[in-house]
Amino acid sequence: MSTNNTAAQLQNWDNFCRHHANRDWYGTWTRYSAEVEIIESFNCIRSFKISADGSEIYHQNHYTYADGTKETKTFGPYKKPITRALFLDNSFSWGSHKIELGSNFGFETGLSYEDRRAGVVIMYDEAGNLERIVVIPENLTSFPETPTPPSTKKSIESDQNWKGTAKTITPDCIVSSPVDIYWEQLEKLGDNFRTLHFCDGISVTFPPKIVTTQKFFAAVEWQVNPNLLMRAIRNYDSCDFTSFTLQTFIAQM
Repeated sequence: MSTNNTAAQLQNWDNFCRHHANRDWYGTWTRYSAEVEIIESFNCIRSFKISADGSEIYHQNHYTYADGTKETKTFGPYKKPITRALFLDNSFSWGSHKIELGSNFGFETGLSYEDRRAGVVIMYDEAGNLERIVVIPENLTSFPETPTPPSTKKSIESDQNWKGTAKTITPDCIVSSPVDIYWEQLEKLGDNFRTLHFCDGISVTFPPKIVTTQKFFAAVEWQVNPNLLMRAIRNYDSCDFTSFTLQTFIAQM
């Protein structure tokens, strides 16, 4: 393994620790069908603990379902500097790296800010059709309220002077230098994409069907407050996961 790659992996690990670990994230998980109808909603605490020597991260999910049933699942431990996700500053993404029809395919993408996180899971079936969406608002103190059904209303208009920057990370954890970008509405990012807006300022745009001969992406947008908006974008070519991009927009008053 090259020195540069090792340094990149260590930075990825450091972002995991800085923004997500040694915390218990209280989340309200809501599963939606392909028709965007609520299937179920339940609570989950995602717990990430760093070992005393900093070499491992222990991960447990503690679920409490609507009927009162409780369940704990253990993942990892993740051993420094290897993780199953990419952590670009305060954003993260993990999931399928290769597109293969005949196999289920999916990923989670999310963002954190201070004591809150916003994540979205998108799953496709064996034929490449949207199967379900899971929306996960989280915070460090209590479970967010149970969300209402999503809407297709447009996201905020560009009526403010948004200043944007973007950074990209590749699967081998190499991060690009930040570049300035222009504001564009979420609905205008992709042709024939589906765009949905959920509670807590969480929105998503994605292709409703995966075609293995075409590039595609899926973007999660989070309106953190009136002056801060973030997007996390997972990019694929016709076969493989290629990069993950974080866009941050600040309103210039």
